[in-house]
Amino acid sequence: MELTIVNKTDNEISIKVAGESHTLLNTLKTALLNNKHVEIATYDIKHPTISEPILFVRTDGADPIDDKKSVRGTRQGM
Repeated sequence: MELTIVNKTDNEISIKVAGESHTLLNTLKTALLNNKHVEIATYDIKHPTISEPILFVRTDGADPIDDKKSVRGTRQGM
């Protein structure tokens, strides 16, 4: 799995997740939504065989890649 930050602001991040499918992305989305700092977590796969999924996360103002408050902390807790 290769992660590439597509876009990042103070409380939002879009990450391209190369080589993964609905299986991992749906699990990650569900885990992120259980995080009290995450307001929105979703992903999009334009075409399942020719495009890479993009994960989008919006927080309540917390840094979206902070170890304890969002993506990185959630991934480590899975």
